[in-house]
Amino acid sequence: MNLKKNNTDIIDEIKNKGFCILEDCFDKADLEEMKGSLLNALNYIQPNGETDLQKKYYQVKDYNRKLKGNWYDIAGRDINLLQQLHSPSLVSIVKQYFDSKVIYSGRPCIGVYDDENIHLLEPHQETSQLSVDSLLFWAPLFDTNKDSGGLAVYENSHKHGYFDHTLDHPDGNTGWTKQYTHVSRDISSKFKRNELEVKAGSAVLMISSCLHCGYPNKTKNSVRITVCERFNPLQKIPYLKDPEASLKIPFTGVDYNKITD
Repeated sequence: MNLKKNNTDIIDEIKNKGFCILEDCFDKADLEEMKGSLLNALNYIQPNGETDLQKKYYQVKDYNRKLKGNWYDIAGRDINLLQQLHSPSLVSIVKQYFDSKVIYSGRPCIGVYDDENIHLLEPHQETSQLSVDSLLFWAPLFDTNKDSGGLAVYENSHKHGYFDHTLDHPDGNTGWTKQYTHVSRDISSKFKRNELEVKAGSAVLMISSCLHCGYPNKTKNSVRITVCERFNPLQKIPYLKDPEASLKIPFTGVDYNKITD
């Protein structure tokens, strides 16, 4: 990973804006390794030698949606992706940000958003993590923009602590899942929405209290694939302080703003 900004500048930007865009942190070889690894897994499901990751995604989706979902679930365990997500230069930023010598991997995974746009989440903060505060790393494997969709952040929302989250979708039962929490639209509407355009090879590093969500993919037969990780510092992990605490901090029944080390 090649970072053009020094750690201090990155940290200052995150504290000021809630996030920082790491321009061109992955070179072409890094990107091809990650895309190739995901492509190989899809070709294992349905062997035909397809070399285009986006085309192969739709082939497997048409072939067997359950196996497509299994590919999504197991991708976070892909060593080629994990090596990039846990690069020493990235980990050093996180350690310096939290002034912590020990950092834990929260949830390495991929994000997949195709032209159905059924998996978009409502605005939310990164709750249900190991620690109260964490840093979200989000890196697209293809360019994100108004056509392909991308990541939207809500300006200055990180300066107000953690908001109440709910599982109840604002549009009733039309939400695709009941597993992910979000804030009410009354909360998100208070902040200016900024739809980021991040090129493949660049990434976003964001503090967990920054409200964010995806915005839709408008290009037929394209799929937005991102690699993600949540970095958790040793400090503020109730699991190592309270023998009754769960591994992940629940989003209900707990005031995140009152949890201290």
